[in-house]
Amino acid sequence: MALSRGGFGVWLAGAALIALASGTVTLAQNQNQSKPQEKNAPPSQAQAQEIQELVRVADAAMTGQQAPADFPIQFQNDFLKAQGDRVWVPMTLSVDPSKLTSPTGEPLAFYVRVAPRGMTTPPAAPAPAVDSKDSKERDKKKDKDKDKDKDKDKDKNKDAKPGAAATTGSSPAYPFEDLSFLDVKPAAAGQPIRILRGFGAPSGQYDVYLVMRERNVPAGTTPKTSVLKQPVDVPDYRTEFSTSSVILAERVETLPAAITPDTQAEHPYAFGTTEIVPSAEKKFSKSQELIVLLQIYNPMITPDKKFNIETTYTFFQVAPEGEKRFNATAPQAFTNDSMGPGFDPSAPDRSIQAGQGIPLQSFPAANYRLEVKVTDKLSAKTLTQSVNFSVTP
Repeated sequence: MALSRGGFGVWLAGAALIALASGTVTLAQNQNQSKPQEKNAPPSQAQAQEIQELVRVADAAMTGQQAPADFPIQFQNDFLKAQGDRVWVPMTLSVDPSKLTSPTGEPLAFYVRVAPRGMTTPPAAPAPAVDSKDSKERDKKKDKDKDKDKDKDKDKNKDAKPGAAATTGSSPAYPFEDLSFLDVKPAAAGQPIRILRGFGAPSGQYDVYLVMRERNVPAGTTPKTSVLKQPVDVPDYRTEFSTSSVILAERVETLPAAITPDTQAEHPYAFGTTEIVPSAEKKFSKSQELIVLLQIYNPMITPDKKFNIETTYTFFQVAPEGEKRFNATAPQAFTNDSMGPGFDPSAPDRSIQAGQGIPLQSFPAANYRLEVKVTDKLSAKTLTQSVNFSVTP
């Protein structure tokens, strides 16, 4: 079958893994805002109050209290390897605009917290950092200044207020948490509002708490708030032969500049200067191109850095009476020759980017299952993933 490289050629050109910033609470602006503010700018008093309220709502949800659910939040996610031992989890959140106070779009406050599975109380705040050099110097002077310090302490205790204590200002440490103020644009007729965000975390089992709250509602109106608790099992991509999620994209775009780690959460499907626009509904018209993308990790590599990976893409038409094979692409090979001299998939910041761009003119309108098979010919290991989609006239 005829294939197009227009959609995934840019994806194949960039093989670097995502670099992530630390997952701390920040004030981020949605990429569609017309008046972005500095990401690290201090919040206003009103914003600080909103932050405290969203954190309080998440805390209550963690303890098992009934959480507000003024509008439903639908959750989809993918998994991709990031640098270090972390995994990148891009999320697509869908909200029915008719359930909001202003169906034509309005500002939202959005908070995400990633907590270990089953955690019901916030973790203890981290202890303040101690400079080891300063600590040693203090120890040396401790005995010498002991008497002098006693006298000073007596004077201080005279003036000390009852109950006074030092505070570190540290926040509880979660694998990831983030807060954003979003200007939500009106959705197309009959379509939900979609918000794309992402988080990074080591492999493991987590509960992801998503809190959304309306902003700037009319006077006398109570802002609607919803909480979604979503269990997420993050895979381990560190050593075993494995693949990312299979992503079906509407298109792949080239950005004028690479996304920075600090803004990665706002562009969860951006890889350097390449940004994927995923298909949330996985519905495509016959005039479209089906863009299939995935990453391959940890193939067997010989001492002289040789590797040999083959991927196949097989389509099955799904009907009430069962499914039948429709067609398949020619095998796609990834070797030293095809990837170019010097490419090393075992490097810490590298992966094999696989993909196909498939015109859908020959596909009858129907439901389909795509089966992607990845074979490591050196180890004789095979991985299989499937994803469903539909073709409309």
